[in-house]
Amino acid sequence: MDYQHLILEREGHILTCRMHNPPNQTLNIQMLHELHNMLNGIERDEDLRVLIVTGTDDVFLRWMELTEIQSISQGERQVSIPSAINANHTLARRIEALPVVTIAAINGNVGGGGCEFSLSFDFRLMKDSPTATFALPQSSFGLVPGGSGAWYALKYLGRARALDILLHGEFLQPRTALELGLISRLYSEDEFDAEVKSFAEKFALRAPLAMRGIKRLVNAGTNQDQLNFMAQEATEIAKIIVSDDAQHALGMWISNPDPKSYSPQFKGK
Repeated sequence: MDYQHLILEREGHILTCRMHNPPNQTLNIQMLHELHNMLNGIERDEDLRVLIVTGTDDVFLRWMELTEIQSISQGERQVSIPSAINANHTLARRIEALPVVTIAAINGNVGGGGCEFSLSFDFRLMKDSPTATFALPQSSFGLVPGGSGAWYALKYLGRARALDILLHGEFLQPRTALELGLISRLYSEDEFDAEVKSFAEKFALRAPLAMRGIKRLVNAGTNQDQLNFMAQEATEIAKIIVSDDAQHALGMWISNPDPKSYSPQFKGK
C-alpha cells in the first residue's frame, strides 16, 4: 500500500511511524485506513519489538478531521457513522493488543480524536513545548468522545477527574497532563527526540517473550468491559453527532477555528 499520510522508518527492532497530514495535521479516514494497514504488517513481524508513532511540525494530531465528521453526520459521504466509529474502536483495540511495546511520541499539540488515539498506546512521551496542549474538548463542540476517550480517562483518572476533564473540555498544559497521569514522561524540546530514542532502545534490548506476556496479562486485567463500553459509546455518538447543537458548533468552528471568537449557543436540541 502506498501511504499518503504515514512515513515509516525501520531501525533494527524499532519501527517509527510519522503521521503527516498538512496543513492541519488531523486524523482523517484515509489515515485511519493506512494505520490499520500498517498494523497488519506489525502483527506478522516477529522481529519487531517497539513501535513509535509521532507527528510532524510540532503537532501529533490536532483532532479528527471535522469537515469529514460533519459530512458523515449529514449523510454526504458513503462512510456511515457506525463504520467510522468502528474503525476508531478497532484501531484502539489492535494497538493495545500488539505484541510490541507501543509509544506515542507526542511532539506537540494533541487533541480530540488524536488525543484518544494516543491514549491507546502503552506509553505517551510528550514534548514540553510552551505552545503544546493535551485535550479532550469534544463537549465544547456539543459532542461526546468517539474514540474511547471516556474509557481511557476513567481508566487513568478515576470517575471524578475523568468527568472534570471531559465536561470542561479544557486544553491542558503538558505539565498538568503529566501530573494527572495522562502522559507517561515529559521531555524538554531540546532533548525530546534523543529521549524518545533512548526510551525505545531500552525495550528493543529486553526479552520479547516476557514483554509480550506482560502485555497480555495487563490487558486481560484491565480491559474486561471495554467491548461493552465501546458499544454504548457508538450509540451515544451516533445519536448526538446529528443534533442541532453539534452541527451548529462544528459549523462555527470549521468556518473560524479561533478559540477567542468561538462561542456557540447550545439549545439542547
